Amino acid sequence: MPFVSAMLCAEPSSSLTARAVLALTDLTEKVLGKERERVTVAVQYVSEAHWARGAVPARGFYVEVKITSSTNSRDEKARYVREVNRALQSLLGGSSGYVVVDEVAPDAWGYAGETQELRYARQRLLV
Repeated sequence: MPFVSAMLCAEPSSSLTARAVLALTDLTEKVLGKERERVTVAVQYVSEAHWARGAVPARGFYVEVKITSSTNSRDEKARYVREVNRALQSLLGGSSGYVVVDEVAPDAWGYAGETQELRYARQRLLV
C-alpha cells in the first residue's frame, strides 16, 4: 500500500504527469515488489522560480515513497532510489533530484480506516 508523492520542477503537463505516474508505479511494483493496484501516486508541480539549489535557481524533483517498515531490503531501497532518479532525469531532461524511501511502522499508517498491522493480522488468519 505504498504512497508515492512526486514534486517536479517543471511546467505542468498532463502528458508529463501520466508518464511520471506510470514510471513511479512501474518501479514501485518492480523494484519494491508492491502490488500494482495498491500503489498510489500524487504529482505536484513547482515552478522554476520557486526551486533553487545552493541559492541558485535550478530544476529538479523530490520523490517520497511511504512503505511499511521492514518490508524491503537495503539493496531494494537503494535500487529504487537509483532507478527513480534515472527515470525522472530522463523525463525532465537530465535534472537531478531527491528520492526518499520512508518506512512507516505498520501500526502507524493505513488505508480506508485500517492499519497495515490489522491487514497483516487478517491475512495471517486466513492462511
